[in-house]
Amino acid sequence: MSELGNYLKEVREEKQMTLEDLQRTTKIQKRYLAAIEEGNFDTLPGIFYARAFVKTYAEAVGLDADEVVATYKNELPNPQNDAVDLPSRSERTKPVHREQKPSSGRRRSVSSILIPLLIIAAVVIAVVVVWNVVNGGSADQEEVQDPPNNTYDPPAAVEDEENDEQDTVDEENDNGTEEDNAATDEDTEEDNNNEPELTLEDESANSQSFLLSNVDSLESIVITMSGQSYIGVRDGNNVSELLEDNSADYGADYEPDVDGLESVNVRIGNGFDVERFEVNGVEVKLLETDVQTVQIDVVD
Repeated sequence: MSELGNYLKEVREEKQMTLEDLQRTTKIQKRYLAAIEEGNFDTLPGIFYARAFVKTYAEAVGLDADEVVATYKNELPNPQNDAVDLPSRSERTKPVHREQKPSSGRRRSVSSILIPLLIIAAVVIAVVVVWNVVNGGSADQEEVQDPPNNTYDPPAAVEDEENDEQDTVDEENDNGTEEDNAATDEDTEEDNNNEPELTLEDESANSQSFLLSNVDSLESIVITMSGQSYIGVRDGNNVSELLEDNSADYGADYEPDVDGLESVNVRIGNGFDVERFEVNGVEVKLLETDVQTVQIDVVD
């Protein structure tokens, strides 16, 4: 048994807590809790869970988690020692484009089709030009002829009255169009103002704090996985209170129940395996780091 495991076990027994009690409190399986006490971190689902599980264990028995990790950091496995150089999340999602060069046979096929088409088009254009010249001459001769004597010219007064009525109709149509455009612009601006907006308030090496506006409360958090990552959801006003986590399946996409909450604190272990993080449909850009914390507060 390691010094860290022995220390945690002594504190747990002083609190008169069994491993079953600790499992119900932390949502961590009993066999993993026993492995931490025995110092067998290799039996955990991944070495990056060691620090997260130890912190959760320490908090559950009333210890300062950060102080425990700092004191026994030499006993804990360091994920950075075994980590490989991973591309950034944006680079991993970039599609790969391959250029395809047309074959020489295809170029010859296009040329054999294009040349006859150009010849046909030239013939059609020549026919259209000749037809316009012939018919254009006939039209000019018809225009020289005098107009028929029975042409009716409306009285000037009637013509002026018709023009005034047409001007009135055009003015009413223009006014209606301007009012419709103004109403549409106002509706569009109102819809844009009602969309949820996420603003970065503070950021450090392994934590971010966001303000969520244009909403009454949190509705959803959707976390898409590309691998295995621990997610712990806590009350943002009381971070020692664990609401739920994804210990049932670390590799599955996770949607914790946060409907109606106004503040949450999400702790992430192995952030490299989180593909996408959304709050009320708005994407949160996570830090390029292993263990990190995301605080989200709803504001008016």
